[in-house]
Amino acid sequence: MSRFRRTTCFAVLVTVMSVISITPVAHASPSQLTKHKVIVATGSVTCKKVTGSVTFQPAVRHVGTTPETQIVTFRASACSTKGSNVKHVTSGYLTVTVHRPSNSCIGLLSTELPKSTGTWRPSSIHSTTASFSGLAFVYNKVGDVGFMVPNVGGTAKVTGSFAGTDHGKRSTATLYTNMTPAQFRSACLSSTGLSRQAIVSGVATFS
Repeated sequence: MSRFRRTTCFAVLVTVMSVISITPVAHASPSQLTKHKVIVATGSVTCKKVTGSVTFQPAVRHVGTTPETQIVTFRASACSTKGSNVKHVTSGYLTVTVHRPSNSCIGLLSTELPKSTGTWRPSSIHSTTASFSGLAFVYNKVGDVGFMVPNVGGTAKVTGSFAGTDHGKRSTATLYTNMTPAQFRSACLSSTGLSRQAIVSGVATFS
């Protein structure tokens, strides 16, 4: 082998070894390895601050005849757990889409609620899927109208996180709007109907 070729091969070898020696090797830290681990939370959780909104498409009216879609969004906070392997829950989020045969205010109580899935923060907590047999109107101390699930004598079922020991049979939610029954009725009777209703307070328990 000529001196030139030997020199060239040695230069290439040195270059390769230099690249190998300075190339960093990524090592996952213990926190990175467990970052995406999702835990199915046991026990129960109660969130004492629930807000959100109900959007009616089209707007509901006193006597409506048009098929309607309701989009209900919730945000839960001020949460605490009991008998759970999860000690801290920052917040919860849920969006429910309800389809009804008519946009009638009168028929709201007969709304059939679909099974829905909510998520939690931190995201390491597995989601919760809940179903309720129905809803009922309730009123707070100042007379604002709200609703609770399940309805009186109704049932609840939960899978995933916070299903308790009986598949969530004791799960409940009570939510309030910022309208009195008279204001709600007036909005239903108006020429434009009611297209959106705020949820200003409430409590939800999955257990």
